[in-house]
Amino acid sequence: MYVLLLVTFTALLDSSCIRVVVSQVQQCSTFMSDDSTCPQSWHYWGISCYKITETAFTWADAKEECRNLGGVLAALSSNQENEFVAHLVSDDWMWIDCNDLEVEGRWKCRDGNMEVAYTNWYSGEPNNAGVGEDCAVVATWGNQQWHDVSCSRKEKAICKMAGRPVLHV
Repeated sequence: MYVLLLVTFTALLDSSCIRVVVSQVQQCSTFMSDDSTCPQSWHYWGISCYKITETAFTWADAKEECRNLGGVLAALSSNQENEFVAHLVSDDWMWIDCNDLEVEGRWKCRDGNMEVAYTNWYSGEPNNAGVGEDCAVVATWGNQQWHDVSCSRKEKAICKMAGRPVLHV
């Protein structure tokens, strides 16, 4: 007898789905999002936990602060994730892990060690209009799009860590 276990994690707003296939029978249970699966003051969405820092940092210090909190500076990978984090607070801008520090004009966004292809630049951005606009922020107002700014600015940061979904059958 062969048993096939197929796990599908669909990052929806508040749920994921597991499908267990045993001899042509499918059963689907949903993960219930519950902030208790994240550390206190972190917010659960999809399969991750998010925290907006209370203090403003330079971009490099924001990356370090997220590591100190047990996560990484977030690199957003979809319109839905971008919208979710932008609605967590009402500050003007928040750091994300996107920059062109290595090669001017070649923007890299990383979620931990994984490179992310998604971008959400405001019209005309990135424009390097100021001196050394090499780091990205997401605007939390309007259409939540990104801007390139100087890495030495002080802004709050979006930190991210893997969540631990709770299975309710």
